[in-house]
Amino acid sequence: MSAAPGSSIVQAMYAITALNSVILAGVLWRHRDRPGAWPLLGTVLGSGLWTVCGLALMRIDPGPLALALLGLLFLGVGVGTMAQLVFTLEYTGREELIRPPILAALSIEPVLVVFTVIANPRNLFYALSDGTVEWGPAFWIHTTYSYVVLAVVTVLIIEFLVRSRSLYRGQSAALLAGTLAAWVGNAAYVFGAVDVDVSPIGFAVAGILYAVAILRYQLVDVVPIARDRVLDTVTDAVFVVDDEDRLIDANPVGRRLLACVDGSPIGTGVDSLLADRPALGEEVRALTATRDPAERELAVGDDYYLVRTTPIEDGRDRHAGWLFVAREITERKRRETRLERQNERLAEFANIVSHDLRNPLTVAGGHLQLAREADDPDPHLDEIERSHERMETIIEDVLALAREGRDVTDTEPVDLAALADRAWASVDTGDATLAIDSSAPILADPDRLWRLLENLFRNSLEHGTDRADGADLEVAVGTLGDARDGSGAGFYVADDGVGIPSSQCDRVFESGYTTDGDGTGFGLSIVEEIATAHDWTSAVAESDAGGARFEFRGVEPAGDATPADADVGSDESSIGTDPSRS
Repeated sequence: MSAAPGSSIVQAMYAITALNSVILAGVLWRHRDRPGAWPLLGTVLGSGLWTVCGLALMRIDPGPLALALLGLLFLGVGVGTMAQLVFTLEYTGREELIRPPILAALSIEPVLVVFTVIANPRNLFYALSDGTVEWGPAFWIHTTYSYVVLAVVTVLIIEFLVRSRSLYRGQSAALLAGTLAAWVGNAAYVFGAVDVDVSPIGFAVAGILYAVAILRYQLVDVVPIARDRVLDTVTDAVFVVDDEDRLIDANPVGRRLLACVDGSPIGTGVDSLLADRPALGEEVRALTATRDPAERELAVGDDYYLVRTTPIEDGRDRHAGWLFVAREITERKRRETRLERQNERLAEFANIVSHDLRNPLTVAGGHLQLAREADDPDPHLDEIERSHERMETIIEDVLALAREGRDVTDTEPVDLAALADRAWASVDTGDATLAIDSSAPILADPDRLWRLLENLFRNSLEHGTDRADGADLEVAVGTLGDARDGSGAGFYVADDGVGIPSSQCDRVFESGYTTDGDGTGFGLSIVEEIATAHDWTSAVAESDAGGARFEFRGVEPAGDATPADADVGSDESSIGTDPSRS
């Protein structure tokens, strides 16, 4: 920062540094749409202005032009320093600090310095003595301020360098070395360690290191997008992919998963990493095709992973990439496969048993019919026929249990009231009546919900009253609001019959449990199997009229979807319109 002429070597270094700044500015301008490019461009232009003005001051005599150039020189110093701070804040993930009030406050010092340099009241900034410059108190205040900013920049980069385990280490090291090279040279001159201002040499070195950061480490292409370090203790594989689909970070588990890749995978495109696994590459591209969180099960060789993707945004709500978390679920998938095979074998076994049992029953039924046609039929034939019917019922119930226990995978909007009416019409209800207290569309498998209602209606008719034909028995169906325990909305089926003793409430859903000598004990077991297949919870309680009340919660409302039974008519109310029953 000398106005005195410099040696030809120093002037040459200034010229080289200025040319280097122009080249770097051109590279950054081509990448100006990338995060961090603008403040880094400001840093390069500021240092370039400083260098050009310094070179010009070496070649002209003191005067108005020299004074103007000196003002521009310190403008370059201020712009470069502040731009470097802004870039560092953005680079290290502290974009929330880059706000207009803060930027305005940071601009005050450079503006004041320029005016102070040009006006220089009472030699406040500098004084000329025998052709040399003696710096005043304003200069030292400015220098202190600049070095404080530099110290903050250095600490931020060092902190990021220490905690970074990815491609950013090379970037950060190059940036740190370049920053120190430029300012160490300036400090050596300012504090008298050398007689000639060697700042341009430092800037030349900084330019080379910045070029390395840009060209070798893709500084303006790959910018930090993950704010916190992924912990080494995470057992899931974690990957960070930028918006150009390049892998820019991975935790140790993720790196082990990519052990098949030669060399370091960091900075490599996802397509290149998965070039030998095109099917897996298609699955990954499908996950990044949307900027919404996504989840998918992927096969990697003989293993299975549940992969969740979360879009990442920078501090200005701009899309910056994706976070992939891959959890190995191989053992779970194997258990699911074994369970599916067991269920298939169970269903096949039930079908075989029912077929093998029905054949002798059919033969026995034929002989029973022949016996009834005899001249003197045996009075025990009626008992034999009832036994046959009971065996047929048991076979049907066993088959139902095998089928209804399978998970419900496809649901659709169902009008509860309309389906209840249909199920009621399919049961021999005698003189009993059905009341719809409240109704709303719900998501369910309509066929299985129909069978659930049929079994509950039969249970009420068979156990709810001692009167023939269900005389005076009323069965009610209604919706339930959200419970206080958070178990969700649902529906109920209740009657005003004799009810269920409290001592038996915990056993009514047990397979084979019945209080009726003629019953199979499977009806309510089938009800619970259907509810469980829907992921609903089942409970039995006393109804308002003293009878039995069966409640089902965790039922998902259908919202505005059109119910499957809309042609029958539906109540437009939503689940939860009957809070008195919740």
